[in-house]
Amino acid sequence: MKEILDEIVDNVFKKALELKVDDTSIIAVYGIENMARFSNNSITVIDTLNEVAVFLYMIKDGKKVVGTTYSVRKEELDKFVERLFSSMQFVEKSSDITSLPKNVFKYLGKNDYDEKIEKLGEGIVDYCESAINAALSEGAKRVSGTISANVEMCKIRTSGGIEEEDRISYISANIRAFSETNSSGHGLSCSTYLSKFYPEEAGKTAGMFSRESKKVGRWDEGEYDLIISPTVAADIFQMVGISASAFRIDTGTSFFKDCLGKKVAVESLTVEDYGTIEGGFGGRKFDDEGVPTQKNTIIEEGVLKTYLHNTTTAKKYGTTSTGNAGIIAPHPWNIVVNAGDMSVDEMIRECKRAVYVTNNWYTRYQNYMRGEYSTIPRDATFLIENGSIKYAINGTRISDSIPRQLSSIKAIGKERKWIKWWEVEIPVYTPTILVEKTRVTKAQF
Repeated sequence: MKEILDEIVDNVFKKALELKVDDTSIIAVYGIENMARFSNNSITVIDTLNEVAVFLYMIKDGKKVVGTTYSVRKEELDKFVERLFSSMQFVEKSSDITSLPKNVFKYLGKNDYDEKIEKLGEGIVDYCESAINAALSEGAKRVSGTISANVEMCKIRTSGGIEEEDRISYISANIRAFSETNSSGHGLSCSTYLSKFYPEEAGKTAGMFSRESKKVGRWDEGEYDLIISPTVAADIFQMVGISASAFRIDTGTSFFKDCLGKKVAVESLTVEDYGTIEGGFGGRKFDDEGVPTQKNTIIEEGVLKTYLHNTTTAKKYGTTSTGNAGIIAPHPWNIVVNAGDMSVDEMIRECKRAVYVTNNWYTRYQNYMRGEYSTIPRDATFLIENGSIKYAINGTRISDSIPRQLSSIKAIGKERKWIKWWEVEIPVYTPTILVEKTRVTKAQF
């Protein structure tokens, strides 16, 4: 992988310099995914996917362009650079142009990397079978899902003299189990090391929820306390990280506008972003401008402490980059939510009238500035009355705003999990949370 990335980055860098750009940043990423998919208790697909992506940023005479290609041949790369450079004629000059940082950095961050994940090969089948059998042992009748083992190597080179590389490994299991047509459960396991990967646990969780959701009862629309599992909480907290981007503040798509130094959540909540962290797999030791990534405290004991910056937004705000470039839009890498002091069972006993949500999908935002959204609970969802689970319920929709929820957290769980799947693109390490008085209505399909 390294030799391929070296050649690609060098070719693109030389071509950009031939065009006499004022500044340029090239990032090439080589990813290998070893994937297995299963359905109805049987493995249906085993495949290995290889992909190279090249990201190019160029500045010339106050104009900037950004482009991506998946070509690797030199002739195709040359044409890509030339076409992107030519597109500058359609771009207006910007007063926000900032030169890329010079090579004055030490990179202290380190990602997890496990060669066993890279060499797993068809051994992935054994993990699939373990997940399926674990779900069946808990009462499921049908089990479906995917297990994906990934390795990525990344290299950056900039006109500021920065040349650095990084690599990461991770493996994930996404399991759904069915005991009856409308009785299903979901389980996840994500890890950067094979030794800390637990597909059996994910299968067991999915199977257990599918069994416990067989008894279904009626319910009424209204306000309920909400017990939100890590899978669902991660969906909320990834948006907390995204909304901390200074670009989001400037474009009016953040609920954190004019909130720096102000209380935005309960005092028991702290949310941090890490470029690299043990167990995390969404970041690098450098950002898209070559600035070292770092730990950034977004919310500390309920108070908004920082926006996430690249060099351009940092200049505008009179501060320094937080190591979160995105050339255009700063973004979080790995979101970490603090642990609390309650178990899920204790949360259930605490509630007189609540809904316990274990999974969700189709989260849609009606207003980004106010953080208003709706989402549909999927798989096992339970009605809680007087401190115990009464039965499962179907056809629910949750409608709320994230700022209200952050200020209405009643309890935070003891145990945390890494979550990343197709509803959660940014890895989030989060516990279960209990939120007071959320509107739950009937979903219309």
